[in-house]
Amino acid sequence: MAMAFTSAMTLFVEIPLNMTDYEYQYAEEEDYSQFLVCRKENVVSFGKVFLPVLYSLVCLLGLVGNFLLFIILLKYTKKRRMTEVYLINLTISDLLFVATLPFWATHAASEWVFGTVLCKILSTIYTMNFYSGIFFVSCMSLDMYLEIVHAWSSRNSRTSGKCFLVPLAVWIASILLSVPDAVLMHVEKLHDGKLVCNHDYSQHSSIWKITLRFLQNVLGFLLPFLCMVFFYTRIACVLTTYKSPSKKRALQLVIILVTVFFVLWFPYNITLFLHSLQDLHVFKDCETSQHLDYAIQVTESLAFVHSCLNPLLYAFVNKRFRLYLKKILGAVFRKQSIRIFQPSETSQFSSKRTAQIEMLSITNLS
Repeated sequence: MAMAFTSAMTLFVEIPLNMTDYEYQYAEEEDYSQFLVCRKENVVSFGKVFLPVLYSLVCLLGLVGNFLLFIILLKYTKKRRMTEVYLINLTISDLLFVATLPFWATHAASEWVFGTVLCKILSTIYTMNFYSGIFFVSCMSLDMYLEIVHAWSSRNSRTSGKCFLVPLAVWIASILLSVPDAVLMHVEKLHDGKLVCNHDYSQHSSIWKITLRFLQNVLGFLLPFLCMVFFYTRIACVLTTYKSPSKKRALQLVIILVTVFFVLWFPYNITLFLHSLQDLHVFKDCETSQHLDYAIQVTESLAFVHSCLNPLLYAFVNKRFRLYLKKILGAVFRKQSIRIFQPSETSQFSSKRTAQIEMLSITNLS
């Protein structure tokens, strides 16, 4: 994330593609007399402070929440339905996703110091879990739709071997969608000696960038969101026919799930779309490019918060999961209190030795 100084015959445009990924596009000017350099030191300075702080918070909260949920699912849900299967895979996806954020935080704050191999691996993991997380959220909406609208769970209350084909298909699709990162990512050395982990699109930069962004817009947001809207609308129609408080709470949860997904992911995808228009030279002025750079940093970081909210939205709002969480936390605190108040061998030995000395002193005095 550093500025590059271009020659007198180029227009400098800095385009963030993902978290700390900045591509440097050089477009030749038709009229060399109208030379313009779009400097973005303020954008870079903002990213050096904002991105590491937010990535660190998302990583910490995401690791704690998803790890607790993972422990609950493994320890207390022995006979798992499809909901639990999707939740386990979602927590694995979110854990892997947030585990990459410290590396990108370091990249944003200074430079890439982890080598080419980790550049490719971490970029691939980032993209793979970006897609798998959204796909598993969509699968859970489908499962809820089948369970409530078609009473599917009453006939298939337990998972079978065939049911694991869906998570397997999600992981395979996510891996395939992350292949471009494994191929295109490389470590580039800038003019000032700093290293960045970047895409190398070679001669077809605009085509590849626009294609990958289009896939991310469609497969990473539009299709999942339309599926969720359809499934949850049908679910809401069924739940409104019931008068029980539990059904009303379920309806409120449905509304929250759709709203949170839209609020967190829609701004980022709109910004990606506007960046694609910039690559097509629809936007050419420097001020618009700067605003888009600010927007991509803020909106993408906002979208990452979804990985922290998944445990809260999909599990901890459930009364059964809250009871499991209390059991785990209670067991942890009991162990800590036992360690604190239980005397160690050294203290026991010291106590015995002190008692012996006191007895000898009393004997001598008498």
